[in-house]
Amino acid sequence: MFERTSGALDRMPHTVIATGLAFPEGPVCDPDGSVYCVEIRGGRVRRISSDGALSTFATPGGGPNGAARGPDGALYVTNNGGFRWRKGLPIGPAPDYETGRLERIDAEGKVERLYTSCDGVQLSAPNDLVFDAEGNCYFTDPLQRDPTRPEPMNAPTRRPGSVYYASPDGAWIRRVATNLQHPNGIGLTPDGKTLLVAETFAASLCAFPILAPGELGLRRPFCQLPAGHYPDGFCLDEAGYVLVCGVLGGGIIVFDPHGRQVDRIPSGDRAVTNIAFGGVDSRTLYITESGLGRVVAMEWERRGLDLL
Repeated sequence: MFERTSGALDRMPHTVIATGLAFPEGPVCDPDGSVYCVEIRGGRVRRISSDGALSTFATPGGGPNGAARGPDGALYVTNNGGFRWRKGLPIGPAPDYETGRLERIDAEGKVERLYTSCDGVQLSAPNDLVFDAEGNCYFTDPLQRDPTRPEPMNAPTRRPGSVYYASPDGAWIRRVATNLQHPNGIGLTPDGKTLLVAETFAASLCAFPILAPGELGLRRPFCQLPAGHYPDGFCLDEAGYVLVCGVLGGGIIVFDPHGRQVDRIPSGDRAVTNIAFGGVDSRTLYITESGLGRVVAMEWERRGLDLL
């Protein structure tokens, strides 16, 4: 396993910018220096201002899981509908689970449900999303399950997960890929020609060529995480390097644009779940350490990929 021995991490250790969060995920960074994150267990979206003040931005309920800034400036959230918890980890749908959904949250924190189903099939537990140059979003739904049954997250009776493509105005949605092993984090390469998807239970990322907006070609393997690490959220820098949160492994695994592992950044938490670029020059990494309930920041040697 590759352990980082020199570079930006050593020059600037991580800084804790927020604590006491209820399983944070989905960091989103704004130009004004503020950072938004969802709280899966808390059912909220929190705002961390540039001076460190923590506030509640919106309360969509359920389990807000991933977030991204849309082309209209609103915050878009994948909501898993809410989990039951055991020893700090999700183990199945909550007793008050209603539906998984994709939501839009405006500047005042008003929550609007855009999608709860596709072609008559209910969304189960949408996880993460990314917007493309067309202004539409791809998002993952890790599983299809019977919401009335409190089955564990790794139940063998689950149907495989899928990737969806949807407009931000609630007008249309379609499924563009399926038969994935718990699709989780999702992202686009710098040229916009390849969609990367984390398959958590396969401990790997796969790649889909984008033939046209919302039209994917045949999938291929992209990278394999080291033993004990399972991919959750990830981000890309401007050179196409992919920084993957290796949940349970306590580290962020770095792959070059060809899928070769080149680095491992240790984390203070085994449940390191998501990562995003921000800061004045987009060289700061904001990382959610969900088990510890905190968001940390550290510097990177290249700028992050511009998401809009």
